[in-house]
Amino acid sequence: MNQETFLYTLPQWFIFSSLIVIAYGWVENKKVFRIIGSVGFILLGIFALYVISNGYFLASEFLTPEEIISEELEEEIIDEIPFLARIFPAYLSFLVSAIFAFPAIYFDWKDKKPSRLFIILSALLSLFGFFVIVGALRTL
Repeated sequence: MNQETFLYTLPQWFIFSSLIVIAYGWVENKKVFRIIGSVGFILLGIFALYVISNGYFLASEFLTPEEIISEELEEEIIDEIPFLARIFPAYLSFLVSAIFAFPAIYFDWKDKKPSRLFIILSALLSLFGFFVIVGALRTL
């Protein structure tokens, strides 16, 4: 399994396992499962932070040093955006999803109504990242 495959398959497992656990927690009215699902979004955010901080999306991976220094981009470079550059917004949405998961856990723990809003926002942001990855895969 190459590096790019790992970067788009692992988030899918996090997203859908978290969504299934949260849905089960809502249907069965079990707070523990909703919290575990939100923790899944936090783990996805930690993974996204790890990937971003380790330089998987650095511009130097996609452009030559001369292009970076001169800031001259040819049209063909703009038209051919690399796969990793296309999935970068997904990883940003995973980070924001993790940020929304923290108040979701807190409010769910305290049995407050805003927990539903934060769970839904966290899930939607993760799904947005999923669809960004799917869109990038379709252009390969």
